[in-house]
This record gives sequence, structure tokens and C-alpha cells, in this order.
Amino acid sequence: TLIVMVNEGKISAYGPGSRYGGFIHDVAGYKAVDENIEKAKFGQTINFEYITEKNPDIIFVVDRSAVLNTAHDSTKEMFENELVKRTNAYKNDHIIYLDTEAWFYGGGLQSSKKMIEDTNAYWKE
Repeated sequence: TLIVMVNEGKISAYGPGSRYGGFIHDVAGYKAVDENIEKAKFGQTINFEYITEKNPDIIFVVDRSAVLNTAHDSTKEMFENELVKRTNAYKNDHIIYLDTEAWFYGGGLQSSKKMIEDTNAYWKE
């Protein structure tokens, strides 16, 4: 599993023990595709070649631009490019776009419920 945040065309990854990885990896139990992702506050800057190289089975995506209401192209169109389309996650329709407000501002019961629903999206097949 790879967790990424997209922010105005830039992408960063989050691993175990991080802002998003704490829940997805540590609580929900998804195994990280890369255990060495640095635990930086804003994630580890990556590129699309990194995603292709790691070839995750599942990708969770947080769209930070949407929460900040900044002008940006569609995250899905930008993210699902030719390199990402080579991954198992794309081929098996396992790219999960997280509810950005719940994940970005979360903390209450409703956002926690949405976070659980998002992480269970993979298992609803």
C-alpha cells in the first residue's frame, strides 16, 4: 500500500507512523510498499517514477488542493497518468481517493467513521 498526498501537482508519500500512515498502516493494518518513507510532517516528496518502481497493490490518495480550494487540475486526471497506469493498483482498480475533509481535518466521530469507510473501500469487492 502507498499513501500519497497530491498538492497542486506535487506528490508526497506517507509511511507507517506518519500523519496518514498512523491510521492506514498502524491501525487498519495495510502493509507499506516502502517501510523507509521518511516521517516528515508533509510527507516524503516523490515522483511518478517512484510509484511505478514500488508498484503498490493499493494507493490511497489525499487531495490537499481540494481542501484548500486552490485552483488545480483534476487530481484524478493528473494522478492517473501513464506511469501510474502501470501499477497493480491502477490495473486492479485499487486507487482509493480518500474523503479529504475527513482525513485533513478529522478528529470527530463523523470523520472517524468516514476514515474507516475509506479504508474499507478496498475490501468491498
